[in-house]
Amino acid sequence: MKKGLFFLMLLLFLNVMTFAIPEIIVSESSLNKEINIEMKLYRLKLDQSGHILNFELYDSRAKKYELVYEYTGDSYDILDTQNMTEILPSTYNIRLAEDQSFIELNYFFPNGGQKIYKFYNDPYYHFDVQFKNLNGYVVLPSISFSSGIRLSGNVFVSYIDKSVSTGEALDYTLAIYTPKEIEFSQNQYLFPLNYSDQKIISYLGPTKKIFIKETFDGIEEGNTYSTIIDLMQDLGKFGPISNIFYWFVTFFWWLFKVTGNFGWAIILFTLIVNAILFPVYGKQKKSMIEMKQLQPELDKIKKKYKNPQKQQEETMKLYKEKGMNPAGGCLTSLIPLPIMIILWQVIYYFEGSYAYNRRFLLWTDLSQGGFQANFFLLLIAIIASLINALLMSQDARSAWTSVIMSVVFPFILIGLPVGVFVYYSLNMVIQTLLTFVYNRIYNVKGITIRQLVGLGPKPVRR
Repeated sequence: MKKGLFFLMLLLFLNVMTFAIPEIIVSESSLNKEINIEMKLYRLKLDQSGHILNFELYDSRAKKYELVYEYTGDSYDILDTQNMTEILPSTYNIRLAEDQSFIELNYFFPNGGQKIYKFYNDPYYHFDVQFKNLNGYVVLPSISFSSGIRLSGNVFVSYIDKSVSTGEALDYTLAIYTPKEIEFSQNQYLFPLNYSDQKIISYLGPTKKIFIKETFDGIEEGNTYSTIIDLMQDLGKFGPISNIFYWFVTFFWWLFKVTGNFGWAIILFTLIVNAILFPVYGKQKKSMIEMKQLQPELDKIKKKYKNPQKQQEETMKLYKEKGMNPAGGCLTSLIPLPIMIILWQVIYYFEGSYAYNRRFLLWTDLSQGGFQANFFLLLIAIIASLINALLMSQDARSAWTSVIMSVVFPFILIGLPVGVFVYYSLNMVIQTLLTFVYNRIYNVKGITIRQLVGLGPKPVRR
């Protein structure tokens, strides 16, 4: 017990002391005059004239980068107000923060003006473009055709659901906030500069409300965020049903902010929701146990009455005598199912962001999947599932189906990110503990491994 406690404290200590965010990889090509930037969630390429040439987002499920933007003369380019020709910078420099939290690309113009890109190394998919001492129009980029674009005042949204080059399904959003109203002219979305210091805030990432809120919620007391959501709803996104799911997402996100670690957020989230559902689980377990206890009498009725109608009458009579409602038991057993599906989706919702997690116990990257990454959790899940199957079974024949599923099912999920597998294995442990507790309360015994494999009682040592 003391050794186990010491080991747990050591893991907690290592978890608290170790912190590192993923590295920003920067490279410059003198031949192509390009700058390549790569982070965990996206990579992009810029040229020496201040254009973003392309922008790719990392799809953690497909394990590949998806091209979402290519330069077509609209990468925050600055146009002269008189002749609408582009004003180009003369030089540039790159500044990488010591703590790797952001990278800045500063483009200098002949008149002393500056255009500064600031890409953040965090899970929120946002970046800023700042303009100093420049006059003209800024051309806002888009990632979709006009049917996927909405504009309102100083808020711009561009949504893409399909790759233009490959036709693959996508679900990405570019949202932009400018300090002044956006103009639409000559098929371009323009933002005017007037030598003042102004900053455009941009989001380019998956169409996920929680990250969009992180980027824009603090602007104009949340009005910017509300406007973006309205525009997205006009594009068919974020319907009323998604709000139910979003409550869980928001709660999980709050836990992440409190703990600063996705691993602990997953554990707390799973424990809290299971605690809330404890009464429901209790009724479900009680109903299952009562039905099992009633099974011998139900078998007698089936054997005694061959007429189906009489059999049904006697069965209902028995339920009434015992004060049981089989329909109520079925309903109770169905309640946790949709909630567990929602929980699963919430854990999956943040899978890409797990890459930015601090070290969590044995893992440095909760976004990784596969046998090696999930081996320890796989063992926990299989052992917990096996014990649960034995506790819930009354005979070897019925137990074997559950035992086989207990071994096979975790292997089916082995490719999931560690963060999702943490939820799965912890949930299996909780379910096993609940089964054990309710078996004790209702004085129900499962079967042993010896009974499972058909061996007799354990020999008594003399």
